Amino acid sequence: MISCYMLGDKFFTEPKKYQNFDEIIEELNKNRDEIYSYPSGAIVEITNKYSKILSSDRKFLNYEGVPFLALWLKKSNIIKLLCLDLNKQEYLDDFIQIEDNKFMKAQPRGVVCHFMAGNVPTLPIYYLIQALLCKNINICRVPLESIRIVAELLKPLVDIKVNYNGVEYNGITLLKSISIINFSRDNIELNTEMSKVADVRVICGGEKAVNSLSNLQKKTTCKDIIFGPKYSFAVFEKSAMESLNISKTFDDFAKDIISFDQKACSSPQVLFIEKSNVTLKEAALKLSKSLERVLKRYPETEINQGTSANIINKRGEYLLSPEKDIICSRDLQYTILIDKDIALEEPIQHRTIFLKEVEDIFEVCKLVTPRVQTIGIASEDNNKIINFANKVSLNGVDRLVRVGFMNLYDSPWDGMLFINQIVKWTMLNLN
Repeated sequence: MISCYMLGDKFFTEPKKYQNFDEIIEELNKNRDEIYSYPSGAIVEITNKYSKILSSDRKFLNYEGVPFLALWLKKSNIIKLLCLDLNKQEYLDDFIQIEDNKFMKAQPRGVVCHFMAGNVPTLPIYYLIQALLCKNINICRVPLESIRIVAELLKPLVDIKVNYNGVEYNGITLLKSISIINFSRDNIELNTEMSKVADVRVICGGEKAVNSLSNLQKKTTCKDIIFGPKYSFAVFEKSAMESLNISKTFDDFAKDIISFDQKACSSPQVLFIEKSNVTLKEAALKLSKSLERVLKRYPETEINQGTSANIINKRGEYLLSPEKDIICSRDLQYTILIDKDIALEEPIQHRTIFLKEVEDIFEVCKLVTPRVQTIGIASEDNNKIINFANKVSLNGVDRLVRVGFMNLYDSPWDGMLFINQIVKWTMLNLN
């Protein structure tokens, strides 16, 4: 049974039940022509107004990740995103001449089916907005623990109205192109039915979930966009460690650690520090002070028993080993684990970071595989970092960003220009 929490412009506190996807698709198709008639510029104006609502209401800002989301939704960023992914935003609205008597247009692919993971509750909004910018209709399967937040974040669109080129356009039209649903991720029958109606499948999750969903029956014309399990870490180059700005750098890195409780694919799990006149223990103490300082700005988060046990066990291991060291809070607020093993450690989460020293940041190149998503960078030597980026990106990393911005959603993401993937490029040749 499908539990539907939102369909068209209706939100259901008690989910509406469906046996299959027929009625959901029928309802979404009613709005297909209307959203297709919306100029991309009008949709950009709606998202910009949406950004202002999210950023000005404490109710929304209290949800983790919403400040990042509100920033991403701003008009200037969305226009930049469309230009990067499509080269010209105008491709979304009409056939654009590319040569003599030759034209091209970015058409919506149709039904985008989103199979979402639950590690970052705001993530579905990013993918939904991009699909709406391209005038697709959307079925989004959201984990039960995230549905309330996703629904609350979408509700402001109901009342948004904008004037674009003298015509009024409504946020509710975007909502009519979305259905938010939930059913057991282990329900093979419903997963298969959802897969079969998709023109695009956006699959997020761990290795088991990705493999299972990827192998489901689908249309031969269906496009798959897969965001599988990824790993992220950071490197502090010598020039950053010896800079007068090192305290701010550690503050920025603390935000990366704290955001999303280290559950995001972009969350750092290890920090490699290049040898400098700052010892590893001194660096750990600086990070400890930054974590304590920055944590005061964040609400306390619950920690489950399994994670608590993992942290306690790992603390015991590092306390008992003469070759390891540890700096941590009295409670389980944060844990800094210090050792000399140049490796990517298994994530523990809940503000648990491994700290390691390297003679040269290039030592970590051998650790990078396509499973690495983001490397946070702290350096004042841009030439060295460009050389470093060339080497590690050849091995597989997708993003290298300044610390403090590791969890900021941008494009490309996971090595892909997402918007480019959810349109169908159509050519008109009049020669």
